[in-house]
Amino acid sequence: MTPKGLRLGLENAAIPIIAVILGLLISSIFVFIAQSDPVQTYQRLFCEGFGPRGCETFGDLIIFQPQADDGTTQTVFAPTYGVGGHPLSLVLERGTILILAALSATVAFQAGMFSIGMDGQLVLGSITVAFLGYWLPQQVYTLAGVIDPETAPAGLLTVMHLVIPLVCIAAAMAVGAFYSWIAGYLKVKLNVNELISTIILNAIAVQVVGYLLRNPLRSDFNTTARTFRIDDTAWLVPFNRGIFQDVEWFSGSRTGVGIIIALGAAVLVGFYLWRTTGGYEQRMTRGSRLFARFGGVPSERAALRAMLISGALSGLAGAIQILGVERRFVDGFQSSAFGFDGVLVAILARESIPGIMLFACFYAGLDQGVINLQFGNLPRQLGGIIIAFIILFNSMEDYIRRIISRIQSRLRPPRAQLAEVPGEPST
Repeated sequence: MTPKGLRLGLENAAIPIIAVILGLLISSIFVFIAQSDPVQTYQRLFCEGFGPRGCETFGDLIIFQPQADDGTTQTVFAPTYGVGGHPLSLVLERGTILILAALSATVAFQAGMFSIGMDGQLVLGSITVAFLGYWLPQQVYTLAGVIDPETAPAGLLTVMHLVIPLVCIAAAMAVGAFYSWIAGYLKVKLNVNELISTIILNAIAVQVVGYLLRNPLRSDFNTTARTFRIDDTAWLVPFNRGIFQDVEWFSGSRTGVGIIIALGAAVLVGFYLWRTTGGYEQRMTRGSRLFARFGGVPSERAALRAMLISGALSGLAGAIQILGVERRFVDGFQSSAFGFDGVLVAILARESIPGIMLFACFYAGLDQGVINLQFGNLPRQLGGIIIAFIILFNSMEDYIRRIISRIQSRLRPPRAQLAEVPGEPST
């Protein structure tokens, strides 16, 4: 790597760190108002979000010294210390849906479509698999003449375990893609602003899902409306109940095959956008739709294709959340704003695929730490303020770059001094 490339890489890595530090410094004002010590508050925030059980200081995030039952201590690498479960496994659980939602936003943005309809597409995909995950296995049992699922033949259950989740995921992706295509069609054919149309479509989706949840799909008369629990054959079993059931690091987390699917989707989206003709057409359309059309690029088709892929990814996010985490749709999920958080992650990551994966996990960890702040007699709203300032400074990349450039120019010797030859007068 050239010195210039190395310097640019270090600068790119430093900007998020600087943004986090600035966000924490400004947030300290509100921490003082809440009559708390900023250092202790931030240590608790990051330990609860990213540290092992028993973490108390910033140093414990890297090197941890747990105490054994006999009173002895050992030195361990904190991210891999999993006794009692590790919060990072919970970060992966929440980060999964954020990665997929951010990928959905990125695909749309790369085609010049500023779509924020991920929430609507996600909840429609979720309610679809919540229904199919319960209803479809019942139909299979009926056709196979099985009265009690526990007595079903092992071969039948194996096939159902393989097929039913795939059918549910495919249905959720199709629903999400169609709902996203509506906004794309309105933009391409009727020139309806996609920002407005996706906001409206989000509101419609929330109302439709609310009606389905409280009426035809409601499972019982619990105070909180919810659907029936999906059948075990539709369940994407978490790692701590499957292949890693003896690994304590995953204890308390519902992280499972969903994170693998999300990482695979990230690789495919990156390959599609920067290594295929379709991805090139989308990026050309983003630059200038008119220029792309005169250059022979089918801009309208590229935009519609982008919206279809974007919606499918949002539907996939909703499917993974129900099949692998929640196992049923519970009232309130439709207003959880996972889709909007995904849009935020995509913007902060500058639509970079590696950046999306890092920012999604970082955002998930901060959110987890914020939730646990309230157990330390601190208002939960304080955590929201801290996250808001960190996000604000992360979005000020250009301003931070200018500050870094000014500092570098002041530290750099003048060119006249560099050109001066030792022992000879300068001209």
